[in-house]
Amino acid sequence: MHLAEYLFSRLHQLGIRSVFGCPGDFNLTSLDYLEPSGLNWVGNTNELNAGYAADGYARIKGISALMTTLGVGELSAINALAGSCAELVPVIHIVGYPSTEVQKKRLPMHHTLGDGEFERFAKMSAEISSAVVVLKNHSNAARLIDETILECYRSSKPVYIGFPMDLVKAEVDPSPLAHQLTVKELATNPVLEEETAVDLILDHILAAHNPIILIDSLASKPHILKSTRSFVESSGLPCFIMPMAKGVIDETLPNFRGVYAERASHPSVLEEVQGCDLILSIGPRPTDLNTAGFKTDMPHVETIRFERDRVALQFEEFPGLASSGVLTKLGNALIREKAGSISPASTAPHKLSDSPDMTRSVSSASTPPKGNVNGDGILNLQGNITDKSAPLTQDWIWQRISSWLEEDDIIAADVGTSSFGTLWSRFPRGAVPMTQLLWCSIGYAVGASVGAAIAAREYEESSKGIQSRRTILFTGDGSLQMTVQEVSTMVRCKLGIIMFVICNEGYTIERLLNGAEAEYNDIQPWDHRLLPTVFQATPDSVRTYTVHTTAELDSLLMDSSFGPADNFDEKNPPPLRLVELHMAKHDAPECLHGIVDAIFD
Repeated sequence: MHLAEYLFSRLHQLGIRSVFGCPGDFNLTSLDYLEPSGLNWVGNTNELNAGYAADGYARIKGISALMTTLGVGELSAINALAGSCAELVPVIHIVGYPSTEVQKKRLPMHHTLGDGEFERFAKMSAEISSAVVVLKNHSNAARLIDETILECYRSSKPVYIGFPMDLVKAEVDPSPLAHQLTVKELATNPVLEEETAVDLILDHILAAHNPIILIDSLASKPHILKSTRSFVESSGLPCFIMPMAKGVIDETLPNFRGVYAERASHPSVLEEVQGCDLILSIGPRPTDLNTAGFKTDMPHVETIRFERDRVALQFEEFPGLASSGVLTKLGNALIREKAGSISPASTAPHKLSDSPDMTRSVSSASTPPKGNVNGDGILNLQGNITDKSAPLTQDWIWQRISSWLEEDDIIAADVGTSSFGTLWSRFPRGAVPMTQLLWCSIGYAVGASVGAAIAAREYEESSKGIQSRRTILFTGDGSLQMTVQEVSTMVRCKLGIIMFVICNEGYTIERLLNGAEAEYNDIQPWDHRLLPTVFQATPDSVRTYTVHTTAELDSLLMDSSFGPADNFDEKNPPPLRLVELHMAKHDAPECLHGIVDAIFD
């Protein structure tokens, strides 16, 4: 078969059904092979948005593919790919190259610097990719493609494949396609190491009076996610999440306590975490925003860290040991202890019992004053609207949105008031957050929501179901101006995204940092209701709304024709719903004030 057919067949085997990118003269011939290979070409408005969309798709599907052309195309996408690298999202970046003959002759081609150095840009991508290969001939191309894809899986980072035009139709042996690519798990000795580690950790838990589980972002990775969720549920120990771990744990579990970020935490969360005497830290990845300025470490508290290939206690370490297996066995051991092996005279009977404190529901916490988070550090809607003319405020919005969310919603939020508002909001079971709290590229969520919505629709099409999973986008008026072109893709692909635009006159998160009234934090206001006209949307494919008060938003969210996914079917696809939320430019969620104060104290 032709090499392009081989490459795209591999992508199809991975579960990829859509490829993102922009056409360019060095990748045009390869694009002709997508449809025959069972792949859909999305075609984004620019390479940056395509990179964001590929990132969003990979967060739902597990891996994605992006196609650009040499130089101008790949460099436009490099910011998005750097974000995927930082946030550990696997993206296969395929770059169209001039023919191998042109490269050998070092001809001064367009899309280059005219110096014959065709791999100059690949060297740039090497800094943000776990593997970089530029195919040279057909003899080893299939093997290099397979090895590079496997590295993408292993590292959970982007990889780079340079694909010369003259190799697109090169004949290669198709026989390797008879075997699926598989990543070998970390080899461990479960008898000597896992059991030893489990016994030792169990002793520490039983000796502690107030042990807790603290989940961080690396617990979301495939190699440990399932065992983490099982351990949290089976252990019954109080569980907290770091902001970047949003979505890892079912927040309806009785032992889920809330979001911990030191002083940005709710006081009750801060008190319970800092009052513990043992921390089981799963998937730790300390970053400044995630740790409120690196202030979450508690050296006075014993901490056991569960990393991908290492379990570390205070005075003992198990390198080369997969944490997933340890967590599974540790959870089973705790179930046995809870079933009766702990006597009433145990040093710590409460932590494995069914005491009210242990099993209380998050929703059972006492009702806090309006505008605050509840005792579990999660925002919840409280009461009815009493002042129908009350203007929108950040804390009220996120409380109200929290009660409106549904199970399995995909919630994309741009960094700023949107991301912090959603991260501290209550999520229903199965809801998936999509935000960047490390790379923090504003405008990311607009493109990412496109990729996520396409991935969600593919899942439903494969099961012959109708589109029922909602993709909800929260972006600021400043963030949207970075990537607004991708709204055109939402319209063209009929993705039915529910899009909330926070209209607060510019970069509010920057105003909190510096320049509250500075002109550099201002933007030119837009009338977003005119976007459907710009993108030539049909009247029934887009609905627009403008909201200024709490009563207006409450009425919209309760409107049965607005939000429910089951109002639509294959013959009646959901429209893009674009909602302007107008509020004061200096208003920000309380948790964001806490993060800013902690970092810049």
